[in-house]
Amino acid sequence: MKTLTKTLLTLSIGLTISTNLIAQDKIYFTDRGTTPRQIFKANLDGSNVESIISSGLSSPREIVLDATNSKIYWADQGTQKIQRADLDGSNVEDLVTGISGAHGMAIDFNSQKIYWSAFGLDKIQRADLDGSNVEDIITGLTSPVGIALDLVNSKLYWGDIGPNKIQRSDLDGSNIEDIVTGLHPFYSSMEIDTENSKIYFGEGSSIRRADLDGSNEESAISGLSRVSGIGLDLTNSKIYWTDQNNDKVQRANLDGTNVEDLVSTGLDIPAGIALFENSDAPLSVELNSFQARQIENSIQLTWSTASETENEGFNVYRKTGDRNFIQIASYKSHNELLGQGNTSFNSTYRFVDNSKLQNNELYTYYISDVETNGLETKHEENSQTVKFVLGEENVNTKKEYKLAQNFPNPFNPSTTISYQLAKDRKVQLKIYNLQGELVNELVNEKKNKGSHSVNWNGTDKYGNQVSSGTYFYKLTAGNFTQTNKMILLK
Repeated sequence: MKTLTKTLLTLSIGLTISTNLIAQDKIYFTDRGTTPRQIFKANLDGSNVESIISSGLSSPREIVLDATNSKIYWADQGTQKIQRADLDGSNVEDLVTGISGAHGMAIDFNSQKIYWSAFGLDKIQRADLDGSNVEDIITGLTSPVGIALDLVNSKLYWGDIGPNKIQRSDLDGSNIEDIVTGLHPFYSSMEIDTENSKIYFGEGSSIRRADLDGSNEESAISGLSRVSGIGLDLTNSKIYWTDQNNDKVQRANLDGTNVEDLVSTGLDIPAGIALFENSDAPLSVELNSFQARQIENSIQLTWSTASETENEGFNVYRKTGDRNFIQIASYKSHNELLGQGNTSFNSTYRFVDNSKLQNNELYTYYISDVETNGLETKHEENSQTVKFVLGEENVNTKKEYKLAQNFPNPFNPSTTISYQLAKDRKVQLKIYNLQGELVNELVNEKKNKGSHSVNWNGTDKYGNQVSSGTYFYKLTAGNFTQTNKMILLK
């Protein structure tokens, strides 16, 4: 099973683990106790350890990855800096100074922002990825540590070891709420499992987990020595952590079984770690598009596939407001969700949610495909949100709102995207890569009803040419949203 949801895993107190699926299998990690202090990389099984940065470091801790721009970011508590370099360790540059003990880092790829907890300043801050526009997001904390971003639900999580609790807020720092209280004072860090709506966090000699609202707290792995940080490999259902007392990098299954040492020699207080996984394995289903729209007193989902391999069928997931996703339909009970098995031709599907929907409520949907061997792939990156309004004039029909397939497709060097509006609407048209990261924003303004088109020349938001590959373009106009796929071939 391969999931297209790309999860950034950011941690605290000595370790940060992140998972991004790109075409290489490597672990990057920092060691703040060795002499000289270093940043290493190794294979996913811990073999072939090599140093990529061994000078100019003082006490490197957190580390996160920007796969789009092939960069690594880290916080150095000794020099009080946030720095970055190329993936091979070259071109080291200072981004932010005076950070006063960053104990957690995370990247919001949609807004191109980096977040960190300023432990010594009792605040959480963020800046642009180049280090500019530093701003305070949350102040008045006691000792903030780990940070994790839930980009699906637009939430920021962090730990505060003063009052010993985990809190969350909106990405701008508003709407702060307590999630888990009464933690051990040596609790370390946290990470979000977006597929199962869980939060994992280290607490002294154990790793614990809970629902995203803090309920159903339980032990995931116990009997450890001193958990410095944790990370999740959702593709292979693995959990990673570092043991600060035993100087190890370890991993296990998500259920806590099969604990194994990955790197157990030559370390002295291992710190931040970032994990790259290979995503080149073919997906069982290639989605061309996914769309959700209100039709009278129901919500209709439509999607198309470019190809299917051993596809048994689809499941439909929905969440109301900011609650957790639940499965509302399955191919086992709905014939319209049965898959094509094996096909290289385009296929189109439709599902209508006729359940009792609440007026003025937001409903978010995504689908998963299930292979004949039972493996399920969730397509959360294509999720669509609809505001349901009772009695509203039915404007969401194909005739009135439409996002056409780009032409030409595949394309090089440019392509045209056309769309149709039923009413004057505020329109956003954005380009995303396979990692779910924002590449460019082509339209963000009010448009008159009627037909429109825009050209994309294959560049990112900074004017740089992007590489060959698959991209998604998403149109949002009022309550109407639709995402289509396109291919750039050079």
